[in-house]
Amino acid sequence: MRKLMLFAACAMLAAVTQAATVGWNLAGAASYANDAYQFFVIGQNGATSIATITALLDAGTSVDSYAFGSGKVSGTGTGMVLPGSSGKTLGAGTYESFFVVYDSATPTAGASQYVVVSGLANLTKSIGASTANVTFASGNAASIINDASNWKSYGDVPEPTSGLLLLMGVGLLGLRRKQK
Repeated sequence: MRKLMLFAACAMLAAVTQAATVGWNLAGAASYANDAYQFFVIGQNGATSIATITALLDAGTSVDSYAFGSGKVSGTGTGMVLPGSSGKTLGAGTYESFFVVYDSATPTAGASQYVVVSGLANLTKSIGASTANVTFASGNAASIINDASNWKSYGDVPEPTSGLLLLMGVGLLGLRRKQK
């Protein structure tokens, strides 16, 4: 019985270690060294699609809870997200994912811009040892990130209160004229 429990413990440790050795690499963002990026896996943490995340970003909503991992772009334009550092792991399967890169080390709504690096090849992770240290990279990251037309404002949408105040002002002017 003792040997069986020891074997089970070793098997569980191997599975946990295997899950923590899969990483994702973003390359081609040397102009954005030290700026933040986030990595999203479709179907994980509520990230159902790229449109879900971009709609939240456009509205100025934080998407931190949806991210599978995050980090800072290195001086050479690369970044690595390890599930071990994010505290999250993936089981066997095929996953669709994407990166969001910001033009700031600490992005804030209304003061930062972002670009979505999509079109990534799917990551297939199996339990076998052949997937140890798999790097999931985006080959087209440089062309997407370095094209200014791809960047969008993070939460820089007109406030609904501005329109409401304008409407109230026009209404008050109308009432004032009517009373004269």
